[in-house]
Amino acid sequence: MEPTTLGPTTLEPATAESPAAASDAAARGSGLSAEQLALLKPHVVNLSRGKFSSGGEISSTAADVDAIFEEHLPAFAAARTGVPIMIYAHGGLVSESSGLRSAHRQREWWTSNGVYPIFFIWETGFLDALFGSLPGGRGVVGDLKDRAVELTARAAGGERIWGEMKRFAEVASASGGGALYVAQALGKYVAANPKTTVHAVGHSAGSIFHSSFVPAALKAGLPEFASLNLLAPAVRTDTFKTQLAPEAGKGIKSLAMFTMKQQAERDDSVARPFYGKSLLYLVRASFEKEEFTPLLGLQECVSTDPELRKFFGVDGGKGKAEVIWSVTDSGPETHRSTATSHGGFDDDAATMESVARRVTGKKPKPFGAARTLEEPLASAAPASGSTRRSARRALCIGINAYPPGSELYGCVADAQAWGSQLESVGFEVTTLLDAQATRVNIIQGIFDLVSHSTAGDVLVVQYAGHGTYVDDLDGDEKEEGNAEKLHDEALCPVDFQAGNLVIDDDLGEIFDLLPEEVNLTAFFDSCHSGDGTRLLPSFGATVVDGAQRAADHGRRARFLVPDEATTANFRLRRGTPVNDGPRANARELLFSACQPDEVAYETGGHGDFTVAASLLVATSALKATNGDFLSKVLESFSHQPRQNPYSYGPAAASARMFLAPLTTPAPTPGSQRPVEGTAVGTVAATTDDAAARARAAASFLRATADFIDR
Repeated sequence: MEPTTLGPTTLEPATAESPAAASDAAARGSGLSAEQLALLKPHVVNLSRGKFSSGGEISSTAADVDAIFEEHLPAFAAARTGVPIMIYAHGGLVSESSGLRSAHRQREWWTSNGVYPIFFIWETGFLDALFGSLPGGRGVVGDLKDRAVELTARAAGGERIWGEMKRFAEVASASGGGALYVAQALGKYVAANPKTTVHAVGHSAGSIFHSSFVPAALKAGLPEFASLNLLAPAVRTDTFKTQLAPEAGKGIKSLAMFTMKQQAERDDSVARPFYGKSLLYLVRASFEKEEFTPLLGLQECVSTDPELRKFFGVDGGKGKAEVIWSVTDSGPETHRSTATSHGGFDDDAATMESVARRVTGKKPKPFGAARTLEEPLASAAPASGSTRRSARRALCIGINAYPPGSELYGCVADAQAWGSQLESVGFEVTTLLDAQATRVNIIQGIFDLVSHSTAGDVLVVQYAGHGTYVDDLDGDEKEEGNAEKLHDEALCPVDFQAGNLVIDDDLGEIFDLLPEEVNLTAFFDSCHSGDGTRLLPSFGATVVDGAQRAADHGRRARFLVPDEATTANFRLRRGTPVNDGPRANARELLFSACQPDEVAYETGGHGDFTVAASLLVATSALKATNGDFLSKVLESFSHQPRQNPYSYGPAAASARMFLAPLTTPAPTPGSQRPVEGTAVGTVAATTDDAAARARAAASFLRATADFIDR
């Protein structure tokens, strides 16, 4: 006999088992007994990569599906009239065993309410693939800030593996897919039993699964879904609008979304200390192909989309669908949700009972108490006593291939020139040129420098391309007494027109992760690159006039006035971010091609700033101060004052040696002697350090991703 508590509960053995049976249950990943699995099998369709799964704790075949609709469901419906069928899809990141535990927690509750549940268990191996893709021997930042989590997850292959998961969801409902077979069997059953109603529930990535399954079932002959209920949906808004929204009021009689309000998303603490807000933000930043892809479950993405506002009746009119913002604990009993975490909706009594009312049309039996989440894995620390080699690494970015009318001609040559000069003084140089220089690649490249650095390292970020400005969305540029419209500075990646800008806030977030005693120097040869790591320049008529006067000098200005489409795309991608307050005291040093209210030019195939500054690298590195370097650059512009380079950074930076380590790491016991001919402060690396860092990164990612779709 199973535990008497309905709904989520701590797993208990169904009966007093023999030691051998208990050992057998422990060997199963789900922890379910053989009897519990037998009770669950008539309600489970197990898929792997979109096809029926022949392995695992519960296998599924076409014959098993036939048995559901020809034996088990008819037996359940024999004493009832008009049995509702509920098709449930859990989140797609979880393992088979986790999906089975979720189905076990819900099965008895649904059946006790007269509903026949069918659970799609669609394991994808996401976590194993994610951890297996971690590059060996690379470091991980110690300060587990949200942005670090997001970028580390993307670096570990999150976008590629998430894309595969979505493809498996599509394959499942396509020709030869296991879900399509279910859809066809479902259509036949309803045709023979017309009083049957069919409902679909999708949690998190389950909304992605249903974006393919629901249209496939309707096409396969199912007359309609009486309801579709999406819980904290992780589906893209464009996918939802294309594949599900057109069926609202037609093939989907009633459509409802249960998700958290924006502040609750940002306060979601289930993954802390590893990630400080709802894991939908992690999906949006790390797993989708484009950063800041609008997701249906985020209130800010609905609020900034006019179509969705109208669709859900956000402004008070009657929409085609309903949205229930959690926390809502009063009002109609079909409109309640008290979930406060992304993974908590299928554990939340108010949410599940509201969904059950929508499915059955009557008051359900109480849903059980929420289960206790396991403690997160601890992040492994690098092994004590390990040593490493001080690094000198640079990222050089140059973009000429902008859309027609805004092309540049000297930026790629600039990046190559900087790279050559930096290599001459011992830097390992990585370049991003033209089509490579997308927003994601630029952000990831800079993060790679910062996150894999430690005391004694010397880093360089160089950028040559267009600069622009955009509306300040989070108010961090606001100053007391300043009522004018405020802007964020932005660099223009090659894909900037889609709203993929790199704003000063982005750079500031990454540079705030810079470990102590790491020297990072940036060289920005673009318009309005001044204070490009977060401070606000003044954008007025001088800027526009300066850009217009570029032709008078026979030169091209590296500046773009943002058009309405770019601005709209930017706002749509960013939503309404929350201002986390002023950044910490900057430790990076920025050399800018011009003052904030000036224009940077390129002449004869190179940026004017690059021509002056890059040729001074070899003669200044480890020999002159940063202040001396800037003075020499300014001498080159003394005869053409239209452009005045300057620097921004810590007060003490001017007196520091140019491109020199800020500290010389002391060898720890057992380390080797410095290698002759290497850069100042260099010590030999050990394999123990590389292995420890790989372990730390794996544990770090596992602890964050393990909570997705709980």
